[in-house]
Amino acid sequence: MTKLPVLSAREVVSRLRRLCFKEVRQSGSHIRLERASGEALTIPYHPELSRGILKQIVSTLEDRFEYSREEAIEFLKTGKPEKVSCPIEQWTKNC
Repeated sequence: MTKLPVLSAREVVSRLRRLCFKEVRQSGSHIRLERASGEALTIPYHPELSRGILKQIVSTLEDRFEYSREEAIEFLKTGKPEKVSCPIEQWTKNC
């Protein structure tokens, strides 16, 4: 089994931007990310995310983006997206 990386919220948000997530609001210590296609995540903005939060993000990648568990963890480690289309036109249509 692949080990979960230790990441800050800033690192996770940076990686999720590569999957076309966009910051839509921040409320206190939580940041809300959304994609033009409707997926949304709320992440606590802390220097180090807990294993539980990272597991939720991995589950989201598995469920919504058809990543395997290993692919999702590898994405969080490296930030190199696989299998996700991300046309910029999705956001420009809504602006």
